[in-house]
Order: sequence, then C-alpha cells, then structure tokens
Amino acid sequence: MKKFLLTATMLVGLSAFSQAQQGRVGINTSTPAATLDVTANVTDNARPDALLVPRMTVAQLAAKDDTANTYATPQNGAIVYITAGTGTGARRAKITGPGFYYFDSVVPEWKPMGGGAVATPIPTWRNDNASNVLVLASDANNYVRLTGGSATLSVTLPAPTPDMVGKVFTVFETTGAAAPGILTAGGTYRTTNVPAVNPSGGYQFITDGTDWYNTGSN
Repeated sequence: MKKFLLTATMLVGLSAFSQAQQGRVGINTSTPAATLDVTANVTDNARPDALLVPRMTVAQLAAKDDTANTYATPQNGAIVYITAGTGTGARRAKITGPGFYYFDSVVPEWKPMGGGAVATPIPTWRNDNASNVLVLASDANNYVRLTGGSATLSVTLPAPTPDMVGKVFTVFETTGAAAPGILTAGGTYRTTNVPAVNPSGGYQFITDGTDWYNTGSN
C-alpha cells in the first residue's frame, strides 16, 4: 500500500511538473523560459558550460550532404561546426574553413553564420617551367608563375567545371623571354584578342562553367 501511494504521489508530481513546463525543456533550471533553456552552472568552475553542435570535417559533411534527402527542406536552418577543409560543389562552395555553417534549403547551400567576417585566404604562388604549363583546378584564386623562359611554348587552362565559377586563375610570365600561347583542355577560349601571354605579362581568366574568358592583362 505504501509503495502504491508513493508511486501515485510521484506520478501526480511529475504530471504537474510536466504541465508547468508546457512543452519546454530546461537544463540546470526547473523553470525553462523557452523551448530549450540551458542555464549555466556558475558554482562549478570545473565543469564547462556550453552548447556543442555536431562537429565534422568538410569531407564528412560532404558524405552526408551528397546522400539524397539527408539535408533537404526539413533540415532548413541546421547548424554544424566544420573542423577542417574547404567546400567544393555548389552546395558547399561557401565553406571556406573551420567555423559555424547553417543549411539554407531554399538555395540549397551551406552558408557561414554571422558574428565576424570570413577570413580571406592568402593567395599562393606556383612556379612552373614546363614546355606546356597546365593550369590546375587547385590554382583557382592563386598565381601560376611561368619560369621556363623560351622553353615554355603554351599555357593550357583546365576543362571548366561548375566549381570554378566565380574563381580567378592568374598567370604571370616572369622571364621576359617567352610568349606562350593560351590553350584550353575543355570548352572554348572566347577572348580571341589575347592569344598569348606576353613576355613579363600577366593575365587573369574566369569561366562560366562552360567556356573561358580573359578579364585583364598587363
């Protein structure tokens, strides 16, 4: 009988407490003020108080993101923390490094969260003295220095892809002794008035994902 009364009392108490919560969950508080209310425990300095969202690399997110319907309309507003890597493809192009990102299902794409500007990557230089210098997809937003002199006869742009849209490929001839022709491994080079890289000259190229265009010269 005593066990029955104790159990009944506990159920009544839990029921009343549940009704008082009105669908709210509280951590470190019995009176949550929102759907989820996490209150810091300021009396225990040995325990960290924080909210941890899912953490993963870009590659790990891509494996999920490329699986159909893993991130779709029901996941609009989902938040992750990227620990390493940069994104590729239209959905992950704005992932530029470690940080918080949220999923916008309307576009759809992953976008950086506010709270500070995203650091601009510092361009890198790559020297190439081949007779036919192959510009690589990884050279996007970086610089290729032609160092082969008269031995360099041509520069070949890579086959355009959607991932390259919005990125700039810059080529410099550094010896003053060569004027290599501009070729492409795919698509059409539309700017016919710039057929070669001038000696000691520099050129920038962009693509619409199908063809190549020249945007500037020395």
